[in-house]
Amino acid sequence: MRASDDRGSVLVLGAGLVAACLLAFVVMVDASAAFLQRRQLLAVADAAALAAAQSIDLPAYYVEGATAETRLDVAGLPRRVRAHVARAGGPDGATVDRVESDGRQVVVAMSSPLRLPFLSGLATDRIQVESRAQLAYRAGVP
Repeated sequence: MRASDDRGSVLVLGAGLVAACLLAFVVMVDASAAFLQRRQLLAVADAAALAAAQSIDLPAYYVEGATAETRLDVAGLPRRVRAHVARAGGPDGATVDRVESDGRQVVVAMSSPLRLPFLSGLATDRIQVESRAQLAYRAGVP
């Protein structure tokens, strides 16, 4: 029996294990970074949608008062959303892609470039989120 046939096999297995652990670490860190970037962008989009949902049609409000028929100021919503995003300071490169409203509900769609710590050269995608907020009227609360 020759003991020299197995020499060095532990070194190869050890190197393979280290490589597999490093790859798992890189994937875990990049996936976590993508998740956190998406959460940050969604928080900004949510806040912008809520700010827009508070932008009611003031001339109609001053004439009729607050009723179930009170509507949003649809013309001023994109300006208000962009101003809120500029103040909030979202992720670098974040853009407001779309602001839609039917007078009762606001939809804000945003995106930002995906920035990964390790595999950034492979990721050219953009993170895309959409947030909704609705104008709600509650009759006299005691």
